[in-house]
Amino acid sequence: MVLVDKDERAPQDLTRVGLEEEWEVRYWCARYGVTGEELRACVLEVGPRAVDVEQRLRGQGKKIFSNTGED
Repeated sequence: MVLVDKDERAPQDLTRVGLEEEWEVRYWCARYGVTGEELRACVLEVGPRAVDVEQRLRGQGKKIFSNTGED
């Protein structure tokens, strides 16, 4: 049996910022270095596409941590 640490999981679809699950919000907040409120406001403004969210946050002067560990 494999135990899954819910705090360590990543969304299956990294092209869309999901706000439905709290663990997913935490993932995106950590990835982009923003609060939940900032993330939700950004998604409402530009939509859920991760590239659009990242571009908007960069435009606001946020230092985005985009290393996904996939290298």
